[in-house]
Amino acid sequence: MRIREPFLVVLAAAAGGAALWLIAYTLHYRAELGLCVVVGLAAGLTWRLSRLVVPPPEPAPVVVRAEPPDDGLLLLTTLESRLSWGAHDPHRFRERVRPELVALATDLLRTRRGVDLRREPEQARHILGEPLWQLMTGPLERSPSRAQLSRAVAALEGI
Repeated sequence: MRIREPFLVVLAAAAGGAALWLIAYTLHYRAELGLCVVVGLAAGLTWRLSRLVVPPPEPAPVVVRAEPPDDGLLLLTTLESRLSWGAHDPHRFRERVRPELVALATDLLRTRRGVDLRREPEQARHILGEPLWQLMTGPLERSPSRAQLSRAVAALEGI
């Protein structure tokens, strides 16, 4: 394999020189065929020597984490801050917080338990627990208390 590669480089360089001569000839420029082949060989030799002198770049180091990142924790932190938005306003809770709560629960059920909230609502209800299920789906006359919200977050963490 070591002998074959330089031979192919020389052959390609000579062919490149001949192609250079052909292009020059079609443009009505009179160039010596031997000169074009030597220029092609010089270019091929320069390319080959530069590859030998300059080592290829080292591969990027692979970073291995001790434990996989827990994107759910980030989502729970975001949810907790949004839960505080709707602590005093039922309309705000219903419009802004509840959709986030449902999206997070849907994602956690799908990724951790393999349950689709829309296709298997009874199984999802069993996994989530009645208080969280009611918070996500039931009618809402007043904002949930801080204790209810804490229990909802704990139930999501337990999925």
